[in-house]
Amino acid sequence: MDIYTAGYLDNGLGFLLAPRPGAHLVHLALYFDHGVKDEDPAENGICHLLEHLLFNVNRFPKRLARLFEPLARSGSQFAAYTGKEYTRLTFSMAPEHLERALIFLRALLERPPLEQATLEHERHIVMDEIARKRGRPEFLWNLLEEALFAPPYGLPVLGQPDVIAAFSLAQLKERAKQAFSPRRVRLVLTGRVKAEAGETIHKHLATWTGHTQASEAPSVEILPKAVAVEAGGSRAALYLGFPAPALPDAERPAAEVLAQLLGLGLRSRVFKQLREKSGLAYAVGGGSVHWRLTGYLHLAAELSRDRLAEAYVSFLKVIHDLHHRPPDAQEVHEAREALCMRILAEAEGPHFTHRLGLYWLAGELYYPAQEARAYRDISAHDVQMAAHFLDPNRMALVGVGVGEETLTQLLEVTL
Repeated sequence: MDIYTAGYLDNGLGFLLAPRPGAHLVHLALYFDHGVKDEDPAENGICHLLEHLLFNVNRFPKRLARLFEPLARSGSQFAAYTGKEYTRLTFSMAPEHLERALIFLRALLERPPLEQATLEHERHIVMDEIARKRGRPEFLWNLLEEALFAPPYGLPVLGQPDVIAAFSLAQLKERAKQAFSPRRVRLVLTGRVKAEAGETIHKHLATWTGHTQASEAPSVEILPKAVAVEAGGSRAALYLGFPAPALPDAERPAAEVLAQLLGLGLRSRVFKQLREKSGLAYAVGGGSVHWRLTGYLHLAAELSRDRLAEAYVSFLKVIHDLHHRPPDAQEVHEAREALCMRILAEAEGPHFTHRLGLYWLAGELYYPAQEARAYRDISAHDVQMAAHFLDPNRMALVGVGVGEETLTQLLEVTL
């Protein structure tokens, strides 16, 4: 049974307390409604660079270092992340350190540590991060999103080097003023959360003030195209992306069951077709991503370059079968139960905090048991209807290790 305490402080900050029986630690996550969705090409990367400046524990000014050091010495874990729709700051700590963490966070957010020296240091670090991720899986998923969406969702999280090089400290300070304000923050506590945690949050964060203007939801434009990244060697990777429902959409559970059946696990259709039947590749699969305002389904294979066309035809066959032959009840049952097992197992670990935060940003409360029921209500007919998202005419295609001509030739293939 999941029993939460949720509410808002007078300054607009939303909080959610989700105690977990038997937990030893407290997991705290701050979600800021501030990410790549709030950028345009001329300022792409500012959200991620700002995260670097604010949350570098080794460059805190003395006033913050004094507050952070006791947390670090006690083994508390601290991390930050920037995504398409949000910036996330997390702490995992012993319960007795929660109040100390809130005091530190109030000081950090009320007077962000933005200094010219830190900007120059982090600018170089981000440049190296961009160079490092080229050819790595993180960058390849960014490419797929860039190929499927127009800006802002099609923009990379890390930004472009020439844009990063041009940011001024004044720009970052102005952006911090807008982004890090109570009305754009959702705080989530899970784990060994005591009854008085809500009072502690109120005590330290209720008088925090900031920018009062709410953020506007950006437009989401689907603009699928083919993106080729040439590279040496005999290997290639192929990614297919299709627009899919957003997190709050009614069709999203069916799309997730479809993604599970299609590309997740050893019994998925993609695994059976490309690996077991055709022997095309070791690494094949698929899945789905669902944000607050949009989402996508994806298929992927990493294999020998000379078998790329075979893999593409195999993907088309799997899609064609889903459109024309509904899955049987047993196949759908397995996919549903695999999803249920995953989210129920997730609810017993620290990632549960992340799931709560994503839904809380979307204005909803997340209950694992309720989510499992939503999956179990999906029928074979629902899955086949969800297959309409797999439309080759609205498909983004990314090829790594191949040229544009090769991708163009693939797109001309039909069954």
